[in-house]
Amino acid sequence: MYRLHIERLKAAASDHGDTTGYAIAKRTGLAESHISKLLNRRSKPLVETLLVLKRTYGGTVDDFIEETAA
Repeated sequence: MYRLHIERLKAAASDHGDTTGYAIAKRTGLAESHISKLLNRRSKPLVETLLVLKRTYGGTVDDFIEETAA
């Protein structure tokens, strides 16, 4: 199982001046509601979402995920 590594996303976003979910949504082109669900752990990121985060903020897809217990 996996989930979004929120702390890494926030750090990468902050490096680009994006300190809110709205700012992350605006820069990535993802819906603000989707970003909110991810940041509040109400949703798991799809591969497509992880690719957008990687392209937007750099790093690798693995940087934005963390494994969880099954």
